[in-house]
Amino acid sequence: MRNLAIGVDVGGSHVCSAVIDLAAGQIIGQRIQTDIPHTSPADELFAAWADNIAQCLRQAPEPVTRIGMDFPGPFDYVHGISQMDHKLPHIKGLNVADELRSRIAGGENLEFRFVNDASAFALGECHFGAARGVEKVVVLAIGTGFGSGFVSGGKIVEEGETVPPGGEVWNLPWAGSIADDWFSTRGILARYQTLTGELLEGAKDVADRYATDPAAQDTWHAFGRELAQFTARLIQNFGATTVLLGGNIARSLHLFQPEMDKTYASVSLKADIKPCALLSDAAMMGAATLFV
Repeated sequence: MRNLAIGVDVGGSHVCSAVIDLAAGQIIGQRIQTDIPHTSPADELFAAWADNIAQCLRQAPEPVTRIGMDFPGPFDYVHGISQMDHKLPHIKGLNVADELRSRIAGGENLEFRFVNDASAFALGECHFGAARGVEKVVVLAIGTGFGSGFVSGGKIVEEGETVPPGGEVWNLPWAGSIADDWFSTRGILARYQTLTGELLEGAKDVADRYATDPAAQDTWHAFGRELAQFTARLIQNFGATTVLLGGNIARSLHLFQPEMDKTYASVSLKADIKPCALLSDAAMMGAATLFV
């Protein structure tokens, strides 16, 4: 029998699942996506997730009983219970595995495991993507927020002296606020607005102006320089040799990587900066690696 598991990525507006061949590092069959807002009532959410997973189970080439799911935090990943108020508010306190087993035919035979969404992204890239085979990697997911994953030997590290508490960087102090406020879409927009007085809609708008707008150039250069300043100590403490960037802002890596490289070099830090390879599949595939 093949080493198969189902990976499920739970987003704010949809859920996406696929059968993952853990030995080959490949998606088997079709990705199954269901659109469902995170603010939906609990019954609707669980019904949509259960139907999504059931479709995935039916297309598996052989029986699969192992299901890995990623969720944002705060979340009790050991017991599968959401603790969030800001996202998925109507499932707070409910046992996700129990709710799904009761809605899926043969659900009593299913084993569920849970992981943070940023950690799932990191695991996917380190097992199957751009950092495959690298011993120690710091993964940064930069988009609407600032996620992180510290991976050693293919496992997430969340405790110990080499990583911040929980392996999370979003809430660490930076520039009079926290990192999440600066290394995110709103951080890019705030930098550009400070320089020009103009508030754009998204980071892509700032990237699109890079070729002809000095303020856009300054924005991205400052972003790369400060991101490197912020992460240098974290990378050194963890002993990582690779920094992997994902999320929407990583699509503009070429605009700010030169400043990151120069800043790392100024503190004698050697770190290979890479963009993610799996894109939207990374978290889903990473959730399945909970069964590796």
